[in-house]
Amino acid sequence: MRSFYNLANTFKKFFLLDRPLDPDLAHLNIQRVLLIFYVMVPMHFLFIVFFVTGLAGPETASAERVYQWRTGLISAHSIMLVLITLAGLAALRIRGKNLENSSAGRAIPIILAFTYLLFGAAACTIDQMVTASINPYLISSLAVALVLLINPQWSVPLYSTAFLALFFTLPLTQLNSELLLSMRVNTISATVIALILSFILWKSTALSFFQNKTIQNQTRELEKKNELLKHMARTDMLTGLYNRMRFTEYVEREISRIKRTGENSCLIMLDIDHFKSVNDYYGHPNGDTVLKWIAGVTKGQLRDTDTLARFGGEEFMILLPGTTIEGACKVAEKIRLAIEKCTFPGQMEDLQLTASFGIATLHKGKKTTFDHIYLEADRAIYRAKDKGRNRIECAG
Repeated sequence: MRSFYNLANTFKKFFLLDRPLDPDLAHLNIQRVLLIFYVMVPMHFLFIVFFVTGLAGPETASAERVYQWRTGLISAHSIMLVLITLAGLAALRIRGKNLENSSAGRAIPIILAFTYLLFGAAACTIDQMVTASINPYLISSLAVALVLLINPQWSVPLYSTAFLALFFTLPLTQLNSELLLSMRVNTISATVIALILSFILWKSTALSFFQNKTIQNQTRELEKKNELLKHMARTDMLTGLYNRMRFTEYVEREISRIKRTGENSCLIMLDIDHFKSVNDYYGHPNGDTVLKWIAGVTKGQLRDTDTLARFGGEEFMILLPGTTIEGACKVAEKIRLAIEKCTFPGQMEDLQLTASFGIATLHKGKKTTFDHIYLEADRAIYRAKDKGRNRIECAG
C-alpha cells in the first residue's frame, strides 16, 4: 500500500499534478474544443453525405455486408455530429461567460476526448466488415492525444476504456481469428503510443504554462521591489515625507516654471528648537514620535499644492508654489502657532516645543538655483535662532 502511495505521488510530481492547474490551460483547452467543433462538424456532415449517396439496398450477401458497413458509419457520424455540435455550443457559451476554468469548462474537453476515442473504436469495429484496419481508432487516438490537453489522471482511464471497448467489440465484425489477433495487437500499440503522446503534450504544455507564470510572478515581484526602492530612495522612512533628493527635484522644477511664468514662489525652512534635549531626556524613540507628530501638524497647515519634506534631523523644508513673501510669512506663522500649541502622547504630555523659521523667495529676477535658495533660507533661520528662537525671519 505504501509503495502504491509513493508511486502515485511520483506520478503526480512528474506530470505537475501536485501544483495548482493554470487557468490559462483550461482556456486553451476550450479554444481547442472550438477548433474541433469548427473543423469536424462539416467533416462529419460530408462523411454522412458521402456514405448516404452510395447507399443501396443489398442484393447479395456481400452487398448486405457493405450495406451494413455504410449504415453503421452513417449512424456513427450522425451521433458524432450531434455530440460535437452540443459540445461546441457549450464551449461557446462557456467562453462567452469566461467560465473556462469552471467545472463545466474543464469537463467538456474530457467528455469530448472520450467521445472521439469511443467513436474511433466504433468506426474501427464497423470497418472490419470491409477491411482489416485499425485506422479509425488510430487516427482518433492520435488526434485526441495531439489536440486536447487531458490530465494524465483522466487520459489513462479514457484510453483504457476505449481500448477495452474495441478489444471486445472487434470479434463482432472481424471473424478471422488471425486478423482479429493482429487487430488486437495493433490496437494495443496504437493505444500506448497515443497515451504516451498525450502524456508528453500535457507535461510540456503544463510545464510551459507553469514556467511562464513563475516568470510573470517573479517579474511582478521585481517591479514591486523596484517601486519600493524608488519610494525608499525619495521618501523619509520615519515621517513618510519626501526626503532631500525628492524635494530638491520639486524645487528645481519650480525654479524652471517661475522662470517661464514670472510668478513668485517661496521656500520655508523649519527647525525644531532645542530638539537635542528631547532625545536626551525622553530617548530617541520618543524623539522619533515627536518628529512624526510635528510632520503631521505641519502638513495639516498646508495646501495640497504645497510640498513638505524632512531634510534631516529636526529640519523640515516647505515649498509654496505661487506664493508671495507675505503669504509665506502667514503660512509660517500658522505652523509656528500650531507647533507651539502641540501636545504629545504618553510620558511627553508636559513637553512644549517651538520652532524657528527661515523664508527665501524664488522669482524670475534672480539667477537662482536650489543651493542658492537653500543658503538664503538657512541664513534666515540662523538669524531667527540668534534672536531668541520661536520666530520667523525672511532672507534679505
